[in-house]
Amino acid sequence: MLCPPQEDTIISRRISHGTWTEHQTTYFGEQSAADRDATFAHVDSFGGERWLSLVRKDVSGLRTPTSPTCVISEKGACGGLQTGSVSSTPTLPVFHNGRLIGQVFEDPDAKYCLLGGIYPSDPSAPPGAQAEEVFRIIEASLAGAGMDFRHVVRTWFYNDRILDWYADFNRVRTTFFREHGITLLPASTGIGAPNPLGTALVAKVTAVLPKSDKLVVRMGRSPLQCEASAYGSAFSRAIEVAGPHARTLYVSGTASIEHGGKTVHQGNTELQIRKTMEVVQAILDAAGMDPGDTTRAVAYFRRTEDIALWHEYCLSEALPALPLVTAGCTICRDDLLFEIELDASKSAGSPRRAEKPDYSRL
Repeated sequence: MLCPPQEDTIISRRISHGTWTEHQTTYFGEQSAADRDATFAHVDSFGGERWLSLVRKDVSGLRTPTSPTCVISEKGACGGLQTGSVSSTPTLPVFHNGRLIGQVFEDPDAKYCLLGGIYPSDPSAPPGAQAEEVFRIIEASLAGAGMDFRHVVRTWFYNDRILDWYADFNRVRTTFFREHGITLLPASTGIGAPNPLGTALVAKVTAVLPKSDKLVVRMGRSPLQCEASAYGSAFSRAIEVAGPHARTLYVSGTASIEHGGKTVHQGNTELQIRKTMEVVQAILDAAGMDPGDTTRAVAYFRRTEDIALWHEYCLSEALPALPLVTAGCTICRDDLLFEIELDASKSAGSPRRAEKPDYSRL
């Protein structure tokens, strides 16, 4: 188990989508993980100045440089870089105000748009106004690609001082979704962390527009939790994109929250980790997947000294080496100490495992 990861560790996952290949790489150290034959759609940095310098170094050598999504993590977290790229398919760049923020590409069954490093223009504006601008930037960028926000399957929002204005952020998001007719809510992460530009937030988006009935976008099941919309957060617990060659599951930021929406195991990080992972395992089970199918993951800790408890959990459960970075961030509730997000993928031809018993009875 690579927990914590050793210096220069690289964990890569390649997912075949028929006419193109997706590359998800997580790495920790000076050695570049860049696949020089691929077009990079996102580069994400979790950490302090050391990781930011590595981002700058790596982005400068990429075939198609893109704007990194940078999160400044608390000291003590392992941190790391995560990159997502595609090969064997032509891509078109997406710009906002002259800055490259993503890539668009397509195959016979869908069009894809990956956006990252989306910042508001005025760090001094009220946080709610900055959030409104970010949503407008995303919508305008998608429109330029012949898509709209209804095609977004996954969002990431890194909000500075999140506990000071998370209610306002949820108001902005809910209003935007209502005004734009968003009915299938995307999977999402909303986490507290500053960024190098000092804005109230930075965002990242994945959108998928089906072109045939061979590719389906659907809500994933979370048997141990109610939907987040039940208590005012406009996102789905998980979204699955099932194509003819691969199934991808986007699991939202998940924490120690029981079925009715309340935090459980307050003050106990070890038990919050175990509860959270029970919820994540149930989501994976419902999709016929397991932790070994993970292609990218981030674990967030309110207290970086608790990261050792995560390592202990991984060892006790004999988890496979995960493409996961740890980050010291503020969770969206002041009584939550741990949160994890992950993407998982499985070949469409792989047998679907039988689900475990009905978790709703537990």
